[in-house]
Amino acid sequence: MSISRTDKDSQYRYYLKFHRNPAMKIFGYDSFRRSIDILSLAFGIFDLDKQLKKTRVDIIQIERYVKNHRSELKDILSDLVSYVLLEKVEIEFFKSNRILIKNKFAFKMPTKPTITILFSGGIDSLAGIYWTIKQYSPENNIEGVFCAHSDQAWTIHIVNNLYNQVLLKNNINMRTIYVPAITQSGYAQLRGFLYMLSAGAWMELLNSNTLVISECGPTMYQPRFGPFDLVTMTMHPFVVNTANQVLKLLLEKEIKLITPFEDMTKAEVMAASSFKEEAKTTHSCISQRFGTHDGTCYGCVIRRLGAIAAGVEDVEYINNPISDEKAQKENLLSLLLFSQDILLNYENIPLYEIENIESYNKKDLFRRFALDNFAAIHLLIKKGTYVVKEAKSIYQDCASEISSKVLDRRIEDIRNIKKFR
Repeated sequence: MSISRTDKDSQYRYYLKFHRNPAMKIFGYDSFRRSIDILSLAFGIFDLDKQLKKTRVDIIQIERYVKNHRSELKDILSDLVSYVLLEKVEIEFFKSNRILIKNKFAFKMPTKPTITILFSGGIDSLAGIYWTIKQYSPENNIEGVFCAHSDQAWTIHIVNNLYNQVLLKNNINMRTIYVPAITQSGYAQLRGFLYMLSAGAWMELLNSNTLVISECGPTMYQPRFGPFDLVTMTMHPFVVNTANQVLKLLLEKEIKLITPFEDMTKAEVMAASSFKEEAKTTHSCISQRFGTHDGTCYGCVIRRLGAIAAGVEDVEYINNPISDEKAQKENLLSLLLFSQDILLNYENIPLYEIENIESYNKKDLFRRFALDNFAAIHLLIKKGTYVVKEAKSIYQDCASEISSKVLDRRIEDIRNIKKFR
């Protein structure tokens, strides 16, 4: 992939260039022009996300083979960039002159209807595999799609291990798409758009009309803890719905989008999946690129608390903000204070914190999520585990209002949740 400057101002022309991995060869055939166009849009918008961190971009021109729905796509993609990245960028397309391979690629189409599921190797992702098996197997063919960033070697290693341990044993194939590197330019907010469209490229080849996104609710609707807090929008409902709109236009068919965990907390997902050994081999942390879980980021904190509440054996973390006074505790304490406000002071929470909750009617989801977080601290204290002073103080203030019996009942509810594995 490359982006070249077209003039002295802020226009960029995007040319699709695939990773050299043999798995990408299939997308070089003339028969699969729709899939090539899907990837061109996915990679181009993802790269725009990174470019905007470095310089101003007013116009990006993206290479395409098929001319369909140009005007609609321009408007949808411009709105996406404006909403997520807070930038005004004009989207344009140009006709590709690249010659594709003409001979028909020998591709065996599944005989059963295909259910496509995004698979990242994370805890929700693995739970999503088990959910999809229970819901759709054996009447349907299930295909996992993994988007491999070239600079995320350890994540690729984790996913390949899970493929051998879980997917392969359940007769689920995994299609890998080698997507552009994340690089060190910062968190890419449009990763979810990249992943969904990449899955769409395989949906075209497999004639699939169904896509499963197995993100849990608190990360889909992640709240801000401060007015200038930057939160992940990877699978924010606006991004998900926009990607679905784009896929419908490019594939020219209805796409059934399924988000089975959007009304479930992390603890509920982990408990319902009844994880055993596999949970310890998944990843959730941005530091996973180095083969570790830092333990202090937002993703690590909610995962650790969810695992404690659900009674699931978790991964090893480098740092423990719950019990180590020297560990960085900002994410843990912000989460607990937010959870306390959800339970005791919802009417006075600033709008920026509950904007997603109110917009998408997720108050009950976040009430359960808040209970999960305090239930985990409650369990640790009951077991005699040391809890850092600030976290213990917040817990005690909240528990005195709602009573420890409420937390005991919440733990019981989580652990008695109906299993889908």
